[in-house]
Amino acid sequence: MSPPAIGPAARALADRECIAIADALALQPDVHDAVHRARKTIRRLRALLAVLESSELETARTDAALRRLGQGLSALRDAHVVVETCQHFAGQHPARPWEAVCRRLTARRDVLLARALGRDPAFARRQAALVRIAGDLQAQPWEALRARDLRKGLARSERRTAKAEKRAAHTGDPEDLHRWRRRVRRLRMQLEALPALDGALAASIKRKGPGHRARALHTLGDQLGRQQDQRMVRNLVRVMPGVPERRALLAQIGAALAAAPG
Repeated sequence: MSPPAIGPAARALADRECIAIADALALQPDVHDAVHRARKTIRRLRALLAVLESSELETARTDAALRRLGQGLSALRDAHVVVETCQHFAGQHPARPWEAVCRRLTARRDVLLARALGRDPAFARRQAALVRIAGDLQAQPWEALRARDLRKGLARSERRTAKAEKRAAHTGDPEDLHRWRRRVRRLRMQLEALPALDGALAASIKRKGPGHRARALHTLGDQLGRQQDQRMVRNLVRVMPGVPERRALLAQIGAALAAAPG
C-alpha cells in the first residue's frame, strides 16, 4: 500500500468501528451481547489510535472519551461474565451449591443493568458521546499518516507488552496479570488491523515468536481473561453472605486458577 493510501484506510477503519459501536449501543434484543460487542469494538478503536500515537493525529482527547465510554459499560459486562463463569463451575460440579450462587449473581446483574438504563435510557447519552467522538475523528489529518508511524506504534506496543509480561511473571499480582492481559489484547488487535492499514508492512513483520503472532496472542489473551473472570467470581463468593459450602466452592475456583496454563 502506498503511503498516501494509509491515511484513508485508517480513517475508513475508524469509521467502521464507530458505526459498529453505534449499532451495539442501539441495544439489540440481547442487551448483554450488545454491551459486550460495544466494549470489544471500543477496545479495537482505542488500539488503532494507540498505534498512531507517533503520528500527527491528536488522539488523546478522543481516546479519553472512548475510555470513559468503555468504562461506563465495564460493570455491566463484568456482572454478566461472572454469571457465565458461575454457570460453568455449576456445570462442572452440579452437586455443589452453585445454582443458588448463580441465581444471586444473576439478580445482581439484572439490578445493575436496570440502574444503568434508568440513568441513561436506551443508552442515549452514550450514543451522543459517540457522535462527538466520531466527529473528532473525522477532523483528524489522516492524510499525514505514514508507514513509519505504524512501525513506531507497534514497536512501542511490543515493548509495553514485554514489560507487562515480565512484571506479571515476577509479582504474580492479579493487577499486574490484568495489565499484561490488556497489553496482550491491544497488541493482538493492532496486528489484526495492520493488513487493512498497510499490507506491505504487515507482510514484512517477522512473527517468529508467540509475542508477535496475532493468533497466539489471542489464545494467551483468552487464557488470561478466563483467569480474571474466575478471580471475579472468587471475590464475590468470598463476601457473599450465607453461602453454603463456601470453602468447597472457593477450593474449586482455586483449583481452576492453579490449573491454568503458564
